[in-house]
Amino acid sequence: MNKTERTAFREAMIIVIMGVIINFPLQTFLLWLTIDQWSWTNTLYISLFTQAIITVVALIRVFTIRMRFQRGKF
Repeated sequence: MNKTERTAFREAMIIVIMGVIINFPLQTFLLWLTIDQWSWTNTLYISLFTQAIITVVALIRVFTIRMRFQRGKF
């Protein structure tokens, strides 16, 4: 594996691990919020709402990590 491949693999691993660390608690919180607190019963609405929030968080997370790699801070 050359240096570019190692760097790409390292970046991918960090993105995936950070995704697990951030998304599991976020998903659990959003389900608690929509089902227990807001009493939503429509699974489609719950799915669309949580997916929209998780997508925005994922875009911010991946952008932030990518910029840190570009600047050599990882």
